[in-house]
Amino acid sequence: MKKAVVIFIFISGIVFKSYSQNTKFILEGMIGGIQNETLFLYQETGENVILLDSVVTKNGEFQFTGKTDHAFAAQLGLSKNRRAKIFISPSKMNLLVHKDEFKHNFLIKKLTGSEAQNRYEDFQDKLQKNNQQKLKIANDLELPEVNSDSIKKKMLLAEYKRLNKFKKEYFHNYASSPVVSYLIFQEYFGAKCSLDDVKIYLKTLNAANPNGIYVQNLNKRVETIEQIFTRNEFPDFSSITLKGQEYNFADRKAQYYLFYIWRAWTPDKNEPNYQALDQLQTNCKENGIELISLIRNSSYNLLPVPETKKWKQWRPTIDPSHKYIEIESIDNSVDLIKYLDRQFHAFLVNREGKIIYHQNIFDTNLLISELTKFVSKP
Repeated sequence: MKKAVVIFIFISGIVFKSYSQNTKFILEGMIGGIQNETLFLYQETGENVILLDSVVTKNGEFQFTGKTDHAFAAQLGLSKNRRAKIFISPSKMNLLVHKDEFKHNFLIKKLTGSEAQNRYEDFQDKLQKNNQQKLKIANDLELPEVNSDSIKKKMLLAEYKRLNKFKKEYFHNYASSPVVSYLIFQEYFGAKCSLDDVKIYLKTLNAANPNGIYVQNLNKRVETIEQIFTRNEFPDFSSITLKGQEYNFADRKAQYYLFYIWRAWTPDKNEPNYQALDQLQTNCKENGIELISLIRNSSYNLLPVPETKKWKQWRPTIDPSHKYIEIESIDNSVDLIKYLDRQFHAFLVNREGKIIYHQNIFDTNLLISELTKFVSKP
């Protein structure tokens, strides 16, 4: 069995190596329903979205050219709210699609010439058929004549168990494809698989596709999460505060640090966090704690402009009454924010960088009472 796995990984490595040697890609095609509009090409790294290029279409026709060592998930954007996804391979590809199909999902049966897109569509097709079979079995098991037949029931349950293994077996068989590591990344991000599942997948991914961007990002994500929640170590990070000053946690000097991490939205929904920070800044000052407000913001956090049809992005402003450090992580620009879920987090950290208290529920009174258990007034 071990020999078979080694052979599989060796063959996968050869296939992936030859697959990634052609570093040029050409993406051309036509988008129906538009004339001369700007089309943007983005790369999804798993951690963020990077603008690669833009072109002005001519009667809907376009062409992108570029270089890449590996296939990657891409976004095509006509506007901020009109995007579509495809897998770009180092090859010549053609896309025929209508603008109304730009709905933030992967385009199916619209792109030709991309091996990675073919792999993605193959997975989705097989997954759909697999789920249809599971649904049929579930329905059959509800039938009285089946439920009363122990032999038939046992056979159906065994088949259902086999079908449940489809996804893991598919991910293992095609581990060398960037599509698989991307899918695993999305599964974890969507809370459809656990950190332990990812670690099991990585045993194969690291052998079959060690240099893939999604594999590397999965490794980084696992390492950081374990650093925080298993080893209780708060990661060193550097950023720029709202006041334009550099903040580097590696240069820590205070006795304790309280990292207050919250998600920004509309001003009325942000107000409870600002009120909590006002309470905390007094308590922290009395107990020798440096308070850092880490604001998880998004470019999609838009507010209507009064008396117009326009929207503007909400951004935090400098308030002289805030005696604590404020750092905005716009679209997860602070690496630390990338690896945490979107709920509230508060970390009390000592001078050595050890997390001595963590709270993930928004309860300011509880947080203040817990802080006094760990620190003493100077």
